[in-house]
Amino acid sequence: MAEFEIETCRGVDEGSSSTSAPVSTTTNSTLEVRVDPRTEPKPPKRRIERVPLTMRRDERTKGYFDPRVVSIGPYHHGKKELQMAERIKPIVAELFISRSGRSMDEFRKNVLEIVDDARSCYIEGSTDVYSDKEFAEMMLLDGLFVSAFIEYTTPGYGDDTFQYQLTEHLGQHDLYLVTGDIMHLLENQFPLQVLELLMSLKSKHYKLTGMLDKMLHRWESQESTRQDKRIDDTKQPIHFLEYFWLWQNSQSIQTRRTSTRHTSDYFYSFKSVAELKAKGIYARRGSDFNHRDFKFKSFFFFAVLEIPPIIFSHRSFIYLSNHIAYEWTPHNPNNLPTMAFVNFMKSLINTTDDVKELRARTILFSSYTSDEEVVQLFNKIPTFGLEDFSIYDEVKHRIHEHYNNKVKTWFAELIHNYFCSPWTFIAFVVAAALIIMSFLQTYFTISPHN
Repeated sequence: MAEFEIETCRGVDEGSSSTSAPVSTTTNSTLEVRVDPRTEPKPPKRRIERVPLTMRRDERTKGYFDPRVVSIGPYHHGKKELQMAERIKPIVAELFISRSGRSMDEFRKNVLEIVDDARSCYIEGSTDVYSDKEFAEMMLLDGLFVSAFIEYTTPGYGDDTFQYQLTEHLGQHDLYLVTGDIMHLLENQFPLQVLELLMSLKSKHYKLTGMLDKMLHRWESQESTRQDKRIDDTKQPIHFLEYFWLWQNSQSIQTRRTSTRHTSDYFYSFKSVAELKAKGIYARRGSDFNHRDFKFKSFFFFAVLEIPPIIFSHRSFIYLSNHIAYEWTPHNPNNLPTMAFVNFMKSLINTTDDVKELRARTILFSSYTSDEEVVQLFNKIPTFGLEDFSIYDEVKHRIHEHYNNKVKTWFAELIHNYFCSPWTFIAFVVAAALIIMSFLQTYFTISPHN
C-alpha cells in the first residue's frame, strides 16, 4: 500500500491573485460580470462535508447518518443523547498520552497552533460558535479518542485498556456501535492532519497512514487482491471515511474509462438472480471479497455469474449509505462506484427467492432473520438512479448477450421449466423408457422375423 500524503485543508484554497491584470467586462441591463482572463480558477475547497439534504430528508435512511454513542467534530457536538461518551473522553485522553512522555498541556498547545487549519476542514460557519480555545479543546479530546481507537484496533499497537474503559462506562453494546460512529459516518469524521499530529506526539514510531493500512487490512484480510490496489495520487484523503473510500475503490478509479455511448445504452433487459437462473445463468460465489469483482463466463447452454461474497448487517447499510452520501457531496469523487454496486445488487435482488438463492450459493450472509427484511432494507438505500455506468458495463453487456441469445437459453429454459427437480427428471426418463419399450414391442409384434 502506497503511503498517503495527508492533505492540509487550509492549503486547498489559499493563494494570491494578481490585481494588476487587465479585466474584461460584460454588461447588460441587470448584471455586470468582470472576468480576469489571466486568472486561473482556484481549486475547489475540500472539507468534511455534511450529508446532502436530499438524502437526510429521506425517511428510508432515517438514523443512518447520526452518531448513536460518540460525536466526533463539531457537527453533532453537544447532543444530549451523546453526553455519556463526552464524560469518558478525558479518561481516554489521559490513557493515550500516559506513555508518551509528554503532558496534556503539551498536546493542547500543539493543537492550538493548528486550530485555524482544523477549522478549515469543516464547512464554513459550522465552527463559528466556538472560540479558538473551545474548538482546540474539542479537537484535542475528540482527536485523542479517535487516536486511541486506531491504536487499539491496529495489530501490534496499544492494549485492551481502551476496550476495558469503554466497556466499563458504556457497555459492550455501545462499544460495538462506537466503531460504526467513527468509521462509517460522513458527518462524524475528523481531520487526518490533526490525527497525524497527535500520533507523532505520542511516538515518533507512529505513522498514521501505516496504522490505518494495517487496521483496514485486518478488517478485510479476506480480500486477496488488496496489495495490488493503488489510489489516485491527485486526490489525497482529508478524513478517515475518504481514506477508506479510496482504499476500497482505487481499482474502480483506475479502470474507469470514458465512453461516447448514450445513457440508454447502459440499461439492460435482465433483472434478478431468479430470472437469470431461469435463463441458465447461475450465480456462483467469487473468490475475492472485493465488491467490484463481478465476473461472467458464458458456455453453450448455460453461464456463470461470479458474485463476490456479501455480508449484510445493520452496519452494512449504514456504511453503504454514508459512502453514497460521500460520493454525492461536492468536490469529492468524480465517479460513483458505491452507487453502481448498490444499483447492480438492487437489480439482482428483487424478491426473497433471490436472497434464498444467494444464501444457498454461500454468496450472501445476513444477520437478519427474514429474507424479506434484507430485500426491503437493501432497496431503501437511496441512489436516485445515479452511478458510473462504465464500472460494471462489460459484465452487464455479456450477461445481456447471453440472456437474449435464443439458442443458448432455449435448452436452459426447457430444463428449468420441465426438469427443475430430480423427481421430474426421473419421471421423464421412466416415461421415455416406457414409450421406447412400447414402440419396440409393437415393432416386433408386427415384424416377428426381424
